[in-house]
Amino acid sequence: MKNTIIKSALAVLLLFSSVACQDELERLYQDPDGFSKEQANNSGVSIIAGYFTSQLTRGFFLRGEYGASYHQMRSGSRVMGTGVQIYYTMNALGVSYQLYDVEHDWGTNGFNNTVFDKINNDWIKQVLWGQVEYNNIPEAERTNLDNLFMKLLHVLKAYGYQRAIDMYDVVPYIETGSAGALTDDKAQYIGQDEIYPKLIEELKEAAEFVASLELSDSEQSAFGNQDVIFNGDLAQWEKYINSLRLRFAMTVSEVMPDLTQTVLSELNGKPLFTEYDDVAGLADIAIVEPHRLQVELGITRAFRERIDECRAPKKFIEDVMHCMPVEKSVEMNGETLYYFEGDNSASGLLDGTVDPRVAYIFSKDVLGRYIGNDIKWDFGTDPNSYMNKSLRAYYINDPILTDISIVTFQYGDEDDEVITLNEEAKNDLTKREAFLLNSLRNIVGRYEEIRSVGTDDNLVSEFNVRPQFNFDLRYPTLHAVETELSLAEAAVRGFGTVNGSAREHYKKAIELSCKYWYELNNSNQYSRSTVPSFPSNSEDTRIQADKPEMEYDASVYAENEAQRFDALNDQEKVQAIFNQLQLHYNFLNWETPYTSARRLIKYLGTNPASPYEVFQWKERMTYPGSVQGSDPEAWAQISGHNNPDLPVWFTGRTEKWKNVLE
Repeated sequence: MKNTIIKSALAVLLLFSSVACQDELERLYQDPDGFSKEQANNSGVSIIAGYFTSQLTRGFFLRGEYGASYHQMRSGSRVMGTGVQIYYTMNALGVSYQLYDVEHDWGTNGFNNTVFDKINNDWIKQVLWGQVEYNNIPEAERTNLDNLFMKLLHVLKAYGYQRAIDMYDVVPYIETGSAGALTDDKAQYIGQDEIYPKLIEELKEAAEFVASLELSDSEQSAFGNQDVIFNGDLAQWEKYINSLRLRFAMTVSEVMPDLTQTVLSELNGKPLFTEYDDVAGLADIAIVEPHRLQVELGITRAFRERIDECRAPKKFIEDVMHCMPVEKSVEMNGETLYYFEGDNSASGLLDGTVDPRVAYIFSKDVLGRYIGNDIKWDFGTDPNSYMNKSLRAYYINDPILTDISIVTFQYGDEDDEVITLNEEAKNDLTKREAFLLNSLRNIVGRYEEIRSVGTDDNLVSEFNVRPQFNFDLRYPTLHAVETELSLAEAAVRGFGTVNGSAREHYKKAIELSCKYWYELNNSNQYSRSTVPSFPSNSEDTRIQADKPEMEYDASVYAENEAQRFDALNDQEKVQAIFNQLQLHYNFLNWETPYTSARRLIKYLGTNPASPYEVFQWKERMTYPGSVQGSDPEAWAQISGHNNPDLPVWFTGRTEKWKNVLE
């Protein structure tokens, strides 16, 4: 990728200035491998087709990207509680129970700036270059493929803008058909209220165009060669466009319910994402050479480096998936102490009372339990707090509590971790329980037992490494599960019933998600010795143990869950729908549940994400500071929106949601 930095800088300059030079433009045609007009001419590929393929392969667009995923895991989890950082739920590493500001933490720049920078550079350049070429072709000479590639570039542009306005609201927008500053047409800063209706209408036109298009055999072959996401399947593109339109319509449902109803009516009977492998996304390995992934230039590096985000939430395991701890008690030192002996997964996975995804998405702790981690602060004063009941199981029946001669306690997969009693506890049996509990709290809070991703001394349940480290993973920027859940919510809230009832869509979403995560886990053929590989410090036993023993019957569980759904009121149903969305995407698509959470606060009267107590809720991203210096005129328009406490337009709110410490 020679001259990438120079080219990117120049592209940004061109986008926001009114100066353009055709000679320079022709020199700058590119994709990640240096796509150029000369290459297109030499290979016989349309230049517009080249920009289409280049757009599909943009970083963090339809695939993951290490840097962006890293920051979204770190700061995104702190906003949403998707993964539990235990040192922010109990006093460890010097962390105290006080309000922390995500806006100005160490991950701020990567968290805030990524999507804004991408839409105004990487995600728009190919569309504008393609538009220049398309506009230069006389209308009578435009081929089917010219029209198709340009129409799909507009679809991809709409998807990029959706992500940007969901995060920022007001962004520099370029009308479809314009090549922006490349032809002296400067982008204008406008907000969601203006952009969303445009995008929804453009997607309708694109879907109708694709549905009516017929390609010759040669055209179909050429299209298939360029389409690296759906392999030239026009029917799949139609499903994708309609599903995007559904997403957009649900996003504006709080402020434009009439538009939402219209879109739902128009989508009735139209093809949508409905299968477990209906995924709009690319795998790293599809376009990045394996040896580059070997040194972890893909999204898996984010999972490895942010292992402290990867503790399993109680909300998912227990509250959503119904994997319940088995609680027992003992009388000791004059008080009743409770502990979690195990869980109900062994029987529940077989009889359909426990969600199969427990075994696909999460890993057991050393004791073989799927027990999550509470997001609420554990002050350490309650001997029977959730964390204490989980950790107490390790030693409560060990001879160390009754035999004065035993002064060390071993735990771990091979009992290779040792805790030695202090002098007071060595000489007094009544002091031992509290000492051991405090020792384990410090170990788990400081992440001393896992050291790295995929080690097998984890004291509490974590996210499973196998689906996350599957290099064939197609990053799910949009998935059929989301489509089914959107249709379920639309039916519950009276926006429209499309292709089935709320119950049917809710049940199907669960079945599809179970299938998706099973296949992602079970199909993983990678290990520590492949290229690319699992991290070298992962345990082989953990890699193998985290593969599910079998594929559990998702239909039985989904029917049981649908029966629970039947008994809920409308608000409870919408909360259940959100829970399924957040569980399904988790780390792989943090932005979509974040958008839904902010949107649903008004309808639910509370935050469906159930985030950390100690972090400020963040209503939007703030703009990169560079905008103020590079474009003072634009800054004057957007500075009033540069406030993380200001709800974005689609929420229908003007007041920030506050957690217990705000």
